[in-house]
Amino acid sequence: MTWSQEKLIVVPTDMSDFSFCALKTACKIAERRDLIRVIHVMSVLEPIDPEAAWVIADEPMRLEQTRKEAEEFLMSHDCGDLPFEIRVGNAGTEIADYATEIHAGLIIIPSHGRGVLTRLLLGSTTDRVVHLSPCPVLVLKKDSANVCSKSVN
Repeated sequence: MTWSQEKLIVVPTDMSDFSFCALKTACKIAERRDLIRVIHVMSVLEPIDPEAAWVIADEPMRLEQTRKEAEEFLMSHDCGDLPFEIRVGNAGTEIADYATEIHAGLIIIPSHGRGVLTRLLLGSTTDRVVHLSPCPVLVLKKDSANVCSKSVN
């Protein structure tokens, strides 16, 4: 039995092409797809956020809409069978906490490759996951998304 056959792999998604590349990588690493867990973290809406005031004021409605989008994203990439979790909070912290809770053996996360100034002002989810993770983290660089095709085997 290899390492990948007995450890859970967490794949955070923001439903972008970058996160699809992470899903595809997880499917290649994992011997069984039932070892892959997908997580999407919604940000907490502050009262001054435009979305809070104008778009979706009801948190359960926002959660349901996000769940539908995640299901569509996974189905469109032949990953509809993968279990996924949706949480609300700081993405880096929630991803690391989820990996801890399920005793994950690996997190595969894409790096969006933002500039230094953006990272300083907004923080980096990937940086936070790397620092808080209870397990190894495989960070996929932005250029790796170029080699990912639109199907997962």
